[in-house]
Amino acid sequence: MSVKNYLYLFMSLWLHISCIKEEIKPCPPLQINIAVKDKNYFNINNVELEEYKEENLSFREYIPTLYYTLSDLNTGEVIEHKNVFNIIGDEKVYSVGLPDNIPFGKYVFTVWGGLSDDSPLKDDPQKAILHIGNRESDDLYLADDTLVYDAENYLYTVDMERVKGKLIVHLVNLPRSANHSDNTIDSLFKRVDRHFNYTESTSVYKRFDRQDVQETVIKTVLAPSGKDRYSLLKLNFYATDTYDLPTFSPKGMNIILKRNELTVLRYVYNGNGEFLIYMLVNDNWEQQHGLVIN
Repeated sequence: MSVKNYLYLFMSLWLHISCIKEEIKPCPPLQINIAVKDKNYFNINNVELEEYKEENLSFREYIPTLYYTLSDLNTGEVIEHKNVFNIIGDEKVYSVGLPDNIPFGKYVFTVWGGLSDDSPLKDDPQKAILHIGNRESDDLYLADDTLVYDAENYLYTVDMERVKGKLIVHLVNLPRSANHSDNTIDSLFKRVDRHFNYTESTSVYKRFDRQDVQETVIKTVLAPSGKDRYSLLKLNFYATDTYDLPTFSPKGMNIILKRNELTVLRYVYNGNGEFLIYMLVNDNWEQQHGLVIN
């Protein structure tokens, strides 16, 4: 090949290379999608007294509010934080948009759902108080995950699970002298951390004013039973709303409350000042003897 041809080939290659533009794409921002895992209680199909929710509803139909933190795994520093806010829109999965300037690294994402305010998290956003002031409080949800954020890992989905269970008490054939009632449930877990570790002990007190019907259903959202596995339910009925002297006080019942499960009891007044007490076990109502305590 002649020198002229070498020069021509060199110039062609140089012009071709000089026209190539190197484009550096920006790193994709970290994105977290929040989905609902526990849309219904585990044993909902066996309980007619609790309404079944369809599985394809919008996110806010299951969880109306969210609260989240994104923390550095190594230092614990909170990188992003959002107080309790209402879910708007009909999306089935809620997407958290995070700033573009979050550096690559390892993070902990913790999200609480269903809170009416941030009071249960005042002591520590990594732990929730389940029954402030011994009240029923919120139907709480939780999700927690460790995320590795880099150029190849930037899209995550976390599933929210229900923290509490629910007690359903079905009252049948109540006399007119039992217009008001209260109940106390003890030996419940008091706190839960982001890993679903339950600790400490508390009780819940609730009042209920009966409507003018023979059958009444009382529903109470409750933490799981504590370390002894059983919680004692004490139910009283009153003629007036002063709640000073009970008209009827059925025997206390030892019950087991579990996360995302329904515990269902039926109290049937027999007309002689006594109640027959039944528990729903699978699909059957079983009269209670062995768990009844004075």
